[in-house]
Amino acid sequence: MRTAETDEDARRAEAAAALSGMSGVASHVEAAGTELAFRFWAQNGVLTLLSWKRGAGGADLAGKVDSFVPGFELNLLTYVGARTGEVVLTLRQERRGWGLRSLTTMEGSRPLEARTLPVRRTGVTADTLTQAHAVAAQLTRGLRVPEGGRATASADVLLDDDRVLGATLVRYESQGGSPAREPSPDLVAHLTQALLPFTHGIGPRTVRLTLEAEHRRAERHARWRVMEAGTLRPDLPAPPDLVAEHYALYERILREWREETKDSFIQAGVTSTEFLATWFISGLALRGGHVLFEAVAPRLAPILARGGAETVAWFRSFLARIRPAEREQFHRLWTKAQTQGLSTAEKEQLRKLLARFEKLLETKLDDYASGELRQIAHNDFYRKFHTDLAKILMDERGWLYPVHHRIPLEHAHLFERLNINARENLCGVHKFVHGKINNIWTSFRRAKGKATAEDVRKVAAIIDRHFGRWFNQRYEAGSSASALARAEADALEEVKILVDLILR
Repeated sequence: MRTAETDEDARRAEAAAALSGMSGVASHVEAAGTELAFRFWAQNGVLTLLSWKRGAGGADLAGKVDSFVPGFELNLLTYVGARTGEVVLTLRQERRGWGLRSLTTMEGSRPLEARTLPVRRTGVTADTLTQAHAVAAQLTRGLRVPEGGRATASADVLLDDDRVLGATLVRYESQGGSPAREPSPDLVAHLTQALLPFTHGIGPRTVRLTLEAEHRRAERHARWRVMEAGTLRPDLPAPPDLVAEHYALYERILREWREETKDSFIQAGVTSTEFLATWFISGLALRGGHVLFEAVAPRLAPILARGGAETVAWFRSFLARIRPAEREQFHRLWTKAQTQGLSTAEKEQLRKLLARFEKLLETKLDDYASGELRQIAHNDFYRKFHTDLAKILMDERGWLYPVHHRIPLEHAHLFERLNINARENLCGVHKFVHGKINNIWTSFRRAKGKATAEDVRKVAAIIDRHFGRWFNQRYEAGSSASALARAEADALEEVKILVDLILR
C-alpha cells in the first residue's frame, strides 16, 4: 500500500538515481571547464533522461573530478520542484567539482519512454550493468583510428525497459590514413556509463551515441569520447491513443511487478476484461509477439494484428467467454513475457491457452459467456454509448430497458470478426418489444445447424425493418400494442419463408 511517505521516499530515490547517472557520465571528463547538458523529462518527481551532450573543454586536469560541489546533491529536488515538462541541467566542471551552471525548462509532450510514477530504486541491477558492459565491449571491437589521425562514429543501442539488448555501428568516418590504432581500455567503461542513465526509461527504444576520437603519435591507444547520447523519436507503430494507454498501463504494472510483489499486479487488471484487452493488444502493436501464436492460432492472429481501438473492443468481448481462472493465467503469462521473459514451460502454457482461444472462435457461447456478455452490453450501452438514454429508457418500475443484440449471442460463433457487443449491434428496447423479437429468433431455430451467417443477417434485417421504430425509443403501451402485434406477425411470416428455403 503506497502512502505519502513512501512516495516521498521514492522521489528522493529518483533524484539519487538521476545524480548517479550524471556522475557516471561526468567521471570520464578530463578537461577543466567542460560542460555537460542533461535533458530530462520531469513529472511527479521522476526524472527520465532524454539526452545528454558534452560541450567544449579547456586544459586537461591533473586528476579526474567526478564529484559535485557541496549542496548540489541536496538541492536537486528543489531545483526540479513539482515541474512537469523538460528540464535541462547544464553542469560545469571546476577544480573543486561539478556545479550547476544553468537550469532551463520548457513545455512539451511527454516522450513515450518517460516515467511518471516514482520508484524506490537508486541504482541499476547486476543484469543491467552486465548487459551494458557487454554491449560497450562489442562496440569497442569495431573502433579504430588512423595513426596520428581522427575519427567519428555513431552507434544505435537497443533498450527495453532496463535491459540493454544490443548495438549497431551506423556511421564511421576517419581522417589521416588507414585505421590502425585500438581505443584505450577505459572506453568500455566510458560507454557503459554513457548508457546506464537511459536504462531508467520504459518500453522498447533506441539510444544513439555520437563519438569522436583522436590518436596522438606518442601514445599507444586512440582516445575516444562520447560527445552526446539521446533517445531517438521513431514513428509510432500503433495509433497514438493506444500507445499512450499502453505505456500508462505498462508503467503501473512494471512498478508493481518490481517494487511491490510479483502477484500484486494481477489484482489491478485480472477482473477487468477491458484492462486485459488493452494491455494485450497494445503490447502486440508496440512490442510484436504475433509470431508467438500465429502457428497455434492462425485465425485469431490476423484479427488481433489489426490493432487499434476496435480490436481492443473485439478482444474484450472475446475474453468475456473465458473463465476467470484462465484469464488470470493469461494475464500473468503475458505480463511476465513483457516484463521478464518466459521459461520454456511457461511458453508452452501460453501456447496451450492461445490454442484454446482459437477453438473458442467457432464454439457456441455457453450460459456463463452469454451472461458475462449481456452484463457488459448493458453496462456499456447505458454508461458509455448512450448515457442520455439512461434517463429515458425506463419502465414503470424504474428499471432500464433490456439491451437487444441485433446479431444475437446465440449465433456469435458464426461471426468470428464481429464484436458482438459493438455499439452498432446494441439497442435498448422495452421488455414487451424484446419479448416479441425473441419470438422471431425462436422461430428461426427450426433451421438448426443449417443456418449460415448470411441467413442470420437476413433475420436481423427482417427484425430491424419491423421493430426498428422502437429501437432506443420510449415505448408507449397504449398506442403501440396493435402495431407491435402486427410487426411480430409480419416478421414471423418472413422468417418462416426463409427457414423453409433453408430446410429444402
